[in-house]
Amino acid sequence: MMSVSIVENGIRAFGRTWTFAQDFAPCLVYRNGEVLPFGKAKDIRTAPFHNGLGHGVRVSYQDFEGHGDLHFETECLISGTDGHVDMTLVTFFDGKGDLAEIRYPAPFTADREEDYAVLNTMQGQLLPAHWPEAVCEKLPFDGQMCSEAAYMPWWGEVAQDGAYMAIVQSPWDTKYTVSHPACGPTRIYARHLPSLGKMRYARTVSYYFFPAGTDYVALCKAYRRLADETGKPVTLREKAAENPNVEKLIGCCVMHVDGKTHVTKDSRYYHADAPEKNDRLTPFSHWEERVRMLRHLGVEQLYLHQDGWGQPGYDNQHPDYLPPCRELGGWEGMKSLSDTMQELGYLFGIHDQYRDYYLDAPTYDPDHACRNPDGSIYGHSIWAGGKQNYLCAILAPAYVKRNFEQLLDHGISLQATYLDVFTCNEADECDNPRHRMTRKDCLQARASCFHYLTAHKIVPSSEEVNDWAMDAQVFCHWAPYLTGSAIPVPLFNLVYHDCVMIPWKMGSDDWGIPKGTSGFLHCLLNGGMGYMSESLEGEALAENIRQYRVIRELAHHVAMEKMVSHAFLCPDRTRQETVFSDGTRVTVNFADSTYQIRYPEDP
Repeated sequence: MMSVSIVENGIRAFGRTWTFAQDFAPCLVYRNGEVLPFGKAKDIRTAPFHNGLGHGVRVSYQDFEGHGDLHFETECLISGTDGHVDMTLVTFFDGKGDLAEIRYPAPFTADREEDYAVLNTMQGQLLPAHWPEAVCEKLPFDGQMCSEAAYMPWWGEVAQDGAYMAIVQSPWDTKYTVSHPACGPTRIYARHLPSLGKMRYARTVSYYFFPAGTDYVALCKAYRRLADETGKPVTLREKAAENPNVEKLIGCCVMHVDGKTHVTKDSRYYHADAPEKNDRLTPFSHWEERVRMLRHLGVEQLYLHQDGWGQPGYDNQHPDYLPPCRELGGWEGMKSLSDTMQELGYLFGIHDQYRDYYLDAPTYDPDHACRNPDGSIYGHSIWAGGKQNYLCAILAPAYVKRNFEQLLDHGISLQATYLDVFTCNEADECDNPRHRMTRKDCLQARASCFHYLTAHKIVPSSEEVNDWAMDAQVFCHWAPYLTGSAIPVPLFNLVYHDCVMIPWKMGSDDWGIPKGTSGFLHCLLNGGMGYMSESLEGEALAENIRQYRVIRELAHHVAMEKMVSHAFLCPDRTRQETVFSDGTRVTVNFADSTYQIRYPEDP
């Protein structure tokens, strides 16, 4: 076992001392703006300890002026098993004040020219210590983990003489901050959130240390080994054994299509100056003609994702979305499209939503909306349907079953379904005593919706991907790069490529595709799924189909394989290479839009 020790203002491991940032003070932050540093306690007591799991130091903090009985403790435990370090915060008495977050522990410093941070912002990025631009100034969802802000609940830093990985053990109740002004330095730290208004349980950040020569790929592999120990990942092979439609999805291109669009006057997207843009219709029969044409052109595998299929229109009146829109063809038209997809050997799925809870839904009941601890109900009017709350996720599985039983009873054959935002947006809380829900409960309820679909042989999908869903989610809408990333790298795929399929937009200017690069090449590099255009014609469509055929062949080799490595092959990072566990090697050149795929059987 490696030698790890607590030293003054840091941790020493593999011969390197990881020093806590001196300009950072662990603190409590209150909703009124007050910041209370730990050091303001008048009674601070430090004591070493040793137990059956290891040894370390505990520090007790109490007697804060104006904060009543506030009392908490930090513990730094060096594991006697593998040498990792758990830094834990335990609150005994909350004291006075409405707590917003606790910032602990202090960030480590890795400030030399060659040092870099490893960040799971969406698909992932590397952030050199002296990167010339400010990065991550505003993370999605204010840095809340289990969302688009962090597909995986860890970060790391790599130096020439060692590396570390920090894993947040309760990510559903944690935000994080990445501070990197132009030219650095980089500081990364956790912000622990109350659960239903209280710090109800201990919060731990676990640090794993590595020797010189460790890089970002090694950190990803170390995290996967730890994830495997918890049983979190379920591979695509295992998911296919439970649901045969998983295997049928391999090699499919993805085509998202519109149905009914209706933008209400309350919506942020309402076009007051061009009202004709607020309502559009594309009948089911139109897409039947399109898929028949694609089959004639040689598209052998396709998954059609139908938006706006319900009577209210896209993003309207959820969860009361049935019946299928009459103007599109109603039940008969939707079944005809479903039957046509089966006839052609294609897969059919729908967009659905069980978080946005619209006030004009026929069965809307404020008692089913997420309630804050102060009794208020959050609402907004951003999306097409206008005024909404959030549906308490504890109730979502019952609504999913209510709706899908009707679809199945009407003979609508679904091979897959997209439950919007579940793996993209942050977890919710609800303090309604009839269905009280923590953020962890919320994620478990979302996963239950996925499991219901799997039980009916419907492949579950959602907007992006997330670590917490890897036991159930099979594919997504996309999982691209955060806009403004320093050095984009496929960290998520390095960990979970064999557990989930990720589609990529094909263009160079699409959202999430790094500037100056091709989405098609990113798709190949990541062994992903590709999109098929719903509207291109002529040579543009022919090129899309040519791309699909390359992606399809690659997918049949690597979709269920691990991504075992990623490497930059030149200083400007335009040439990159990935290798998969079957031996397939993919090399792309973003500078001249070329690629090479070498399969194990190739000479």
